[in-house]
Order: sequence, then structure tokens, then C-alpha cells
Amino acid sequence: MGQRQGARNQGAQKERTQRDRVQRDAVQKHIPKPAPARAATGPYIMGRNTVQEVLAARPEIIREIYIADGGARRDQIAQLAESVGLPLQARSRDQLTSLLGSDSHQGVAALIKDRSYQELKGWLKKAGEAPGIFLALDSIEDPHNFGALLRAAECAGVSGVLWARSRGSDITPVVTKAAVGASELVPLFAVGNLAQALEDLKEAGYWIVVADGSEASEDLYSFKFPERSVIVVGAEGEGVHDLILRRSDFKVRIPMKGRISSLNVSQAAAVFLSHYNLAHDGKRS
Repeated sequence: MGQRQGARNQGAQKERTQRDRVQRDAVQKHIPKPAPARAATGPYIMGRNTVQEVLAARPEIIREIYIADGGARRDQIAQLAESVGLPLQARSRDQLTSLLGSDSHQGVAALIKDRSYQELKGWLKKAGEAPGIFLALDSIEDPHNFGALLRAAECAGVSGVLWARSRGSDITPVVTKAAVGASELVPLFAVGNLAQALEDLKEAGYWIVVADGSEASEDLYSFKFPERSVIVVGAEGEGVHDLILRRSDFKVRIPMKGRISSLNVSQAAAVFLSHYNLAHDGKRS
């Protein structure tokens, strides 16, 4: 009798367990699953050097600073933040990774105010005929290249960097880290149509200089940059599109002395910008 009763109890327990599982599964179907982490395209910057540079140069654009680790660099950032009245917010590394969509944040990130973009025609009216240099990016999709190009442009003191909103990378946290803060320091022109923007610059007295590796292009080492120049670089492999090439005033190449046929696009841009500055150092306001 006891054995039969025990068997009945075990059977009833299995039925209850199965019924509970069915009910639980039915409930779970109506509970939304957490969305996967996505790369932030909002106003976040990340990386120790990036946050430190922006904090030192433009603290007024920072809303909050997030820190996930200690060390000397944290102390430096904390001191800078305290000097301008910005408190540090503690976050775990996993929280920052989820927020930023990248695990290369080095335990430091910041929320900034809405990133500002310049309006080209309005800027040109205010600038008048002062000499200056622009860097134009044609279809730069890789965020590390994009960030490195912004860094090179800021270091060279450009008047601005312009690119087509629909044909290039967004300024993501990964871009800001590669830019080491330049994404918040250099004037940005995200235009609707790059070809038209170049035409507007030509009408304002700028000369369009395209980086082009073909043998028919002029040698950079003997090229004389006009005081008002726009250097155009394209994505690695594809180069500058034909539509942009047809609008250029000059096509210029960097002579290669080694066995590798070309430089990384950000390296090439830095070389072009350096040669411009060698020719016109001190002539810009």
C-alpha cells in the first residue's frame, strides 16, 4: 500500500512540475527579452586620453564622467573634474561596455552635450577671404580611420573636416577614442552632398586637392599648395570617387620610396597636411 501511495505521489509531483513548466514558458513568451548591446551613436566619448583631453580643453561640453577603475590616470581625471565642478560617476566595466557598445573604453567615458556641427555656407560668409585648409573625407567607413583622420586634422589646425552624412562613419565612441578628443575640438561639417560642398568651397575661393595615387598625379614634394586648399582623401582600396575627382583642381600623390605601395589613409592625410603647413605656416589667423 505504501509503495503504491508513493508512486502516486511521485506521479502527481511530475504532473505539477510539468504543469508549472508549461505555465512558466507561457508567461515567458510575453516578457520582452533585453535588447542586445548596440554601439552608442549619441554624445558619448570614451578612453582615458580622450576624456582627459576634452576635460582639459572644453570642460563646458561635458555632462557626466564615468569611471570604472583606479590608478594614476583616474587621479588626474578626478583632479581636472574637481577643478571645474564635475563629479565622477562610478560604473562597472560591463556597464560601460553595454552603454558604449565597445569594450575598449579603458574604464573611462563621458556623456557630453549635443555635438555641434557647422553649417558650411554660413561659416564661409563669416570667414571671408582668410587663408585656410579643409580636410574632406570621401566614404571613410572605418571608425578607427575616421578617428585618426580627425586627430591628424586637429593637430594640423584645419579650419574644418567635412564629409557626407550618408557616405561615412558616424562619430561613435570608437571614433572618439581613436580621435583622442579631436572629435570635440575640430570644427565638423557633416554635409548632405560632398560634391556640392566642394563646389561651394570652390566658389568661395578654395582649391580642391585630391590625394590620388596614380602616376599621372603631381608629386607632393614639388606641389605648391594654394593658401586656400581643401585636401580630399578617400577610403583605402577604393580611393576618391570619380564624381569627386572630376571636381578637383589638382591630383597629387605621395611618392613611395619603399616596397609597400601606399600609406594608411590617416597617415597620408597627415603627410598632406604637414606639407601644407610647411608652405603656409604663420599665414593663417
